[in-house]
Amino acid sequence: MDYLEQAQQYISGQKHGFEYFMLVLGIFFTWSAIGNWNWLYNPPYNSVTNPIGYWLGRKAFRVTIFISGIFLIAGTVWLLIRSK
Repeated sequence: MDYLEQAQQYISGQKHGFEYFMLVLGIFFTWSAIGNWNWLYNPPYNSVTNPIGYWLGRKAFRVTIFISGIFLIAGTVWLLIRSK
């Protein structure tokens, strides 16, 4: 069994594993956009892997990732509150 299968089984075995994973992902997205991490946002942009960065530039890509992170965090918090 490879690492991804083990991680998937662990996350699905937790009570709110998916929600916590999405929360961490949202925090990562938001933090990376605020921190302007070069290893994540550096060109060259490829139109297939990053069409937003390719067409609109680094700042638009950062704003898009930031908004995605906020939506992930808000949606996860909503799911956690709703499930109680």
